[in-house]
Amino acid sequence: MKLNCIIDTCSCIYLSNTEYRQKSLLKYLNDKASLNYSGEVHLELRDHSDKNLPVFIQNNKLRIIPNKFSINDYEKRMLGSTLVSRKKKENKGEVDNFLISVDQIHYFKKNSVIFITDDEKAINGVLNNWLDSFPVIKVWTSYEVILFLYAESIIPSKDIALELIKYIINFTAPETNLRSPETTTKFINILNKYNKRIENISKLLN
Repeated sequence: MKLNCIIDTCSCIYLSNTEYRQKSLLKYLNDKASLNYSGEVHLELRDHSDKNLPVFIQNNKLRIIPNKFSINDYEKRMLGSTLVSRKKKENKGEVDNFLISVDQIHYFKKNSVIFITDDEKAINGVLNNWLDSFPVIKVWTSYEVILFLYAESIIPSKDIALELIKYIINFTAPETNLRSPETTTKFINILNKYNKRIENISKLLN
């Protein structure tokens, strides 16, 4: 059974630009998961068509419309107002993806939904008080995708998995000489955390 994943724009970009054996991690994930997103993320992906995104991820068929309430009604219930499409700093793509996830779980009765996002500001901001209320929605970043692909033996070794973690860190980070000490420490901590998780997978599955 394929995973049910609702994926956001930044994660699509990160995974599309991270490759193993000349195939992007997004394509590997697509082989194992049903990838979908909100209408707002569909617009964002079209806006970022220059970011090495594969054609399949921009397919209109991946766009989900909620059924229990309209997306505007959901936004009003969550935030008290509707969000403006394509407006910077409103996190409409992440919010709408979250609402789609809730709709998938509690209207369609999906067993689980994986909410994939690398937007820390949204997770620590507008979504901070909401995700914990729906524990059946599992939150992944691109790093968790790498853990999953390693556990599924698509990524064949822990060394390669760790190198892919490093690649995403470097892809998303400022140039080394432009990083603040705080940023450097943050990325070292990320690398150490996921190295431990990769080791745990190796101990149980290899």
